[in-house]
Amino acid sequence: MSHIYLNKTFIGKDIRDRFLVACEKGEIGTVTKILRLHVPANTKDEYGKSALARACEGGHAEVARLLIEAGADVNAKQSGLVTSLHLAAKGKHAEVVKHLLLNGATIDAKTSSGLRPIDFLKHESALWNLFNDAMRGDLPELEDIPDVPEIPDYALPDGAEPKKGKKGKKGKKGKKKGGKKKGGKKKGGKKKKKKK
Repeated sequence: MSHIYLNKTFIGKDIRDRFLVACEKGEIGTVTKILRLHVPANTKDEYGKSALARACEGGHAEVARLLIEAGADVNAKQSGLVTSLHLAAKGKHAEVVKHLLLNGATIDAKTSSGLRPIDFLKHESALWNLFNDAMRGDLPELEDIPDVPEIPDYALPDGAEPKKGKKGKKGKKGKKKGGKKKGGKKKGGKKKKKKK
């Protein structure tokens, strides 16, 4: 009987590829699990695009936050000297831009063609103003997202009225017990005369 052995290079490449796809799609659960396997947060694909760049391009703020906390380089350059901040600005992902700026991303980084992240934005738009304020030293604030979800009123003891269900007990075949029987008198109907 022969045994099959997988070498670590194959397993590493498979996990790396799954990690990069999860970052691109915003699958925070998968990203968290793979980071626990000690996969580096600065992992890049065969074209030099980092996991953080993929998350930023897709607008996945929570994945970007997780990668930054795990030690991803916010100023890592992809091909063409593009940074994660360029990709987030181009996609107009405000929350991702805020995470990057608050964690030290270079706001005036230039691509190989000389473009800065602010150059991808419409003049006087909300995101353009956020960049402009950050250039002057006024860094943005992140919106607080509560860890505990909001509980609907009907789930609380003193909450909304419970839904009213149908009254009566059901018997065989889902029919109510104690109701009218088939062939009984109908309300408001004509009485049949018996023939003699």
